[in-house]
Amino acid sequence: MLALHSVVADVEGAITSGDPAKRVSMLRQMTDLFTAQAPRLNEDQIGAFDEVILRLSRDIETLARAELSANLADVANAPRQVVRNLACDPSAEVAGPVLERSPRLEESDLVQIANGAGQQHLMALSRRSTLAERVTDVIVSRGNDQVVRSVAGNQGARFSAGGFQILTTRAQKDAELGRVLTKRSDVPEAQRAQLVAIARERARQALAAEFGENAAAQATLAVATALSTLPVDLTPAEVAVGRQAKAGLDEVSVQTWLTTGQTTYALVALARLAGVPSAIALNAHAAPTTDPLLFLVRSVRFSWKTLKLLLASRPDGMPNGEALQSAFQAFQDLSVATAQRVMRFTAAREKLDQASAA
Repeated sequence: MLALHSVVADVEGAITSGDPAKRVSMLRQMTDLFTAQAPRLNEDQIGAFDEVILRLSRDIETLARAELSANLADVANAPRQVVRNLACDPSAEVAGPVLERSPRLEESDLVQIANGAGQQHLMALSRRSTLAERVTDVIVSRGNDQVVRSVAGNQGARFSAGGFQILTTRAQKDAELGRVLTKRSDVPEAQRAQLVAIARERARQALAAEFGENAAAQATLAVATALSTLPVDLTPAEVAVGRQAKAGLDEVSVQTWLTTGQTTYALVALARLAGVPSAIALNAHAAPTTDPLLFLVRSVRFSWKTLKLLLASRPDGMPNGEALQSAFQAFQDLSVATAQRVMRFTAAREKLDQASAA
């Protein structure tokens, strides 16, 4: 501490001189002196630096205060008064570093600042390594969409039941927030179910906007039918299809499996090519309507012949003439682009269902 006492007169001179450049220069010297000695200082000694640095850092240019904030933000025992003063600065450039990183701010400080801060300050707060429920309650209530997404994606943030409900409500109008929340493991079951329902409804509306209500309803029905789970061991088929994929997996491979009675292998291959779980293809094959298989086959640009082979391999055999003609017309009318979009929706919905069950 002899070094501190030796410059007290210089500090007073810098403050009373009225010369901003001299004051900033002295502030930098004192900050450097503190950070060099910080690991060896006790709280009383830190308090002495606190008073000096606080006096020097008041009423100086924003750039110098921002520099001080950046220099002290990661110091575990930084001067408390200085850090609080910087955290309350109206400039986010100054407050940001300590709001985001300084461990010297108490929970009560964070709550107080969050209640009156602007969006840039809230954004900095949202990135802290840990955040208590009292703080996040304020952030999710006052933050804009960007801030709320940031805090929702912060795995070190904790939320109250009320906080999670606010997040879920906001997710109704913010699809990106909904996606962020589905990645959290601590979302309560009730809110997770709401998020799944919101995502499903958003997907349904997107399909309706793109394809029309009738097509959207048909696609949703096909997907819903295909999403149940069948108790079948798919390991042998998965292994065989994976081996074939290395050599080249195509429509001929699927047709070969179908004509040789290896229907499960063909369905697993079809699912792989369509980018959906194998169980979806098996359920589509067992569905009471031809729609699920139709969407799968068209999504991978396979021919009518492949769809006929799949229909013939079902337990009830080939449909009668009228039903087969209807299936052919539907095959002709359904575009590949539409089928592919529906399959992407199917895969996304499957992930949502898995997240809901987790």
